[in-house]
Amino acid sequence: MRALLALIVLLLAGCGDGAALDRLAPAGRGRVVEVITADLVILDDGEAVKLAGLASLPRRAPYGVEARAALDTLVLGQEVELLSGGAPRDPFGRRVAHLRLARNRQWVQGRLLEMGAGRVRTFSDNRALAAEMLEREATARRDRRGLWALPDHQVRLPAEVRLAHGFHIVEGRVGAVRRIGRGFELEVGGLTAEIPARAAPDFEAAEKSPPTLAGRLVRVRGSVRQGPSMRLDHPEAVEVLEEP
Repeated sequence: MRALLALIVLLLAGCGDGAALDRLAPAGRGRVVEVITADLVILDDGEAVKLAGLASLPRRAPYGVEARAALDTLVLGQEVELLSGGAPRDPFGRRVAHLRLARNRQWVQGRLLEMGAGRVRTFSDNRALAAEMLEREATARRDRRGLWALPDHQVRLPAEVRLAHGFHIVEGRVGAVRRIGRGFELEVGGLTAEIPARAAPDFEAAEKSPPTLAGRLVRVRGSVRQGPSMRLDHPEAVEVLEEP
């Protein structure tokens, strides 16, 4: 009976992935011939493909070797489908896509996040499936899987990123909300989170209107700059957390 229940759970999970991925546009397919890093592969046509929705994790970074090995095990030599939910290429000219294994239709990004072999990072021009990815990341973080067992990758408090740089996930309470022209600035502890004017309508549509975030506990993610500050140019970069 236990084995049957486990099988049902796996099947339901697969159906959920399928429904989510089927919302994306087919963008070709190919065989993975090389895994460069934990979020970058080379196909047999020579194209470099950046895995959409994942923060870059170089091999020299803590857990970088292990995360690359996890991706290698999943996709090397495998035929993959490319699925697009945003801009087809990044600023470096690389293709950007969600990957699905042709042999069993497994969602590669979803599996990596479940294993703790990646962190979610979306962009204003590539944010499809953010909710599904954040859910998988949260489960791995709660269970301290993979990179979430290391101090280097923990969610930070605002005070902990004062001298930091690079990609971080920061959790804190929103204090003052200031209007800057048609944009906003949120004070999250000692971190200034900037919402540009062009992104404000998207925050409204996502029911994350900046003025309503005052006093709320949030988790924000992005590149920390001197200040410290962080630019939030799409609503998926902000999670509004439920409190007891």
